Amino acid sequence: MARTPEGVVEEYLLTQCRANGFLCLKFVSPARGGVPDRIVVAPRGTVFVEVKRPGGQLRKLQRLTHAKLRHHGAEVHVVDDKPSVDLFIAHLLQSPSDQRITAP
Repeated sequence: MARTPEGVVEEYLLTQCRANGFLCLKFVSPARGGVPDRIVVAPRGTVFVEVKRPGGQLRKLQRLTHAKLRHHGAEVHVVDDKPSVDLFIAHLLQSPSDQRITAP
């Protein structure tokens, strides 16, 4: 069975997280829609990741939920292709004092 474009990006995220020793957990919240797809646990912190197909856009509920998470101090990232996954991984590999990019 062929993977969806979003599935290809998610598989690449999982592969890159594993290669760098990070946990990449599927996040499902049955009682709350719009939550990010993944929780990544890395030495520099625990962050949420939304995976989209290349060029995919967030739904309104996702935008609202991500904003709420950020308001409460969570870090939320959106990845939609391999280069954005690579940037995300590079971000996690930085020490907190070297942080240069912010969540979209």
